[in-house]
Amino acid sequence: MNKKVFTVLLLVMIGIGRISAQHVQLVLENDSTFNAAEDYIKANEGFDVDITKINVINLGLQAAQDVVVAHANNDKVTSALANKSYYRQRVDLMLSSALPERTNVYSTISFLNDNSGASSTMVTISNMEIEHFFNNNFKFRLGRLVNSVSESQFFGRMALEESSAHVFGRKIFINDALEFDGSFKKKGGPSFFIGLKPTFRPFNLKGMYAGLHQSFKNGMQLHGIFSVNRQFEEDMLRYIPDFKGKSAYFSYEAEVAYKRPVGSVFLNVGGNLGYQGLLPHAGGNFDFMKQLLPVVTDKSDSFEETFTPACGFRLYPAKMSPSWKMLPQVGVEAELQGGLTDRFTALNVCAYCKVSFTRRMVLTYYCTPQFIWQDFNEGKPSYIGGVVNFLRLSITVGRPSRMFL
Repeated sequence: MNKKVFTVLLLVMIGIGRISAQHVQLVLENDSTFNAAEDYIKANEGFDVDITKINVINLGLQAAQDVVVAHANNDKVTSALANKSYYRQRVDLMLSSALPERTNVYSTISFLNDNSGASSTMVTISNMEIEHFFNNNFKFRLGRLVNSVSESQFFGRMALEESSAHVFGRKIFINDALEFDGSFKKKGGPSFFIGLKPTFRPFNLKGMYAGLHQSFKNGMQLHGIFSVNRQFEEDMLRYIPDFKGKSAYFSYEAEVAYKRPVGSVFLNVGGNLGYQGLLPHAGGNFDFMKQLLPVVTDKSDSFEETFTPACGFRLYPAKMSPSWKMLPQVGVEAELQGGLTDRFTALNVCAYCKVSFTRRMVLTYYCTPQFIWQDFNEGKPSYIGGVVNFLRLSITVGRPSRMFL
């Protein structure tokens, strides 16, 4: 465990110790309504803890075994991946509590152990945030935040840069930010969020973003996100050797969805304007596009080359019929990259399902085919076809406020 993680844990323990005189209660108990296969997160339009139960510390523990295997139509393509396959053990320790003075705290510390050879054990802070609310409709959030406004399960956020996108099995997106949230949902209105993203090398402003989400009684949902992001020379020289100083570009995302208790369907579009750098959604460890290094060099071409539509649907068979109780969720999504340019075309597909052996033991499977046609990298095949299979068996203890499946 590195010094930064140890310091954070120590501060959390000290903070808990200081409020011990206020009758802190530690809760790790069975909840018959909890289902680990469902998505639990309100984030910007509500609270993920019961704000009426002050100083009640909710603990949750999720242990998972992951197995990932990649295949492609060309051996050189798979050999260029960091790992053709891996197995990994993951444990998420989740803590949340409603504290005095209208303040809530959330924390998720992830312990990873894999066979990649790079590191035998890693400790990552997946979520560490404090939220202070003025009433039930407005609040500030600070730290490593999690959000979930889209119906997309796989493709992450286009508008909040690459660090949150294309993470296998993660419906939420994560970003370090200071955020102000407001919600008029109880009156039938929208929810909104406005955030500032810092960078720490050295300390500077990395970006600003704003988003709006509106749901209707008939099941329709709309959301839009717009951001201004900054690029720095030390980060860009790898892709554009003559890049100097700083630059700024704009990102956007919009989605329309129809959501009912038994399922949802959505259409999502996003991209960048005035952008230079690596193509969005080409930086993941198992994205075949990564080894092609598709770089946007001309800002005037960024709209066409980054424009990315996506569509998909999700069904909840267990809610349709008792005979399907072991199948809580299935879905298919697809996105098209390069549809407006001649340099490349990439079709990424994600099919997934969750199987509940019990409410707390869940098997999750993702099948993610990728099809790429390109002529911008002469040293690579003009066509790449491949698939990544992701399998996770997880067991959850306690009642986590947020699930990181």
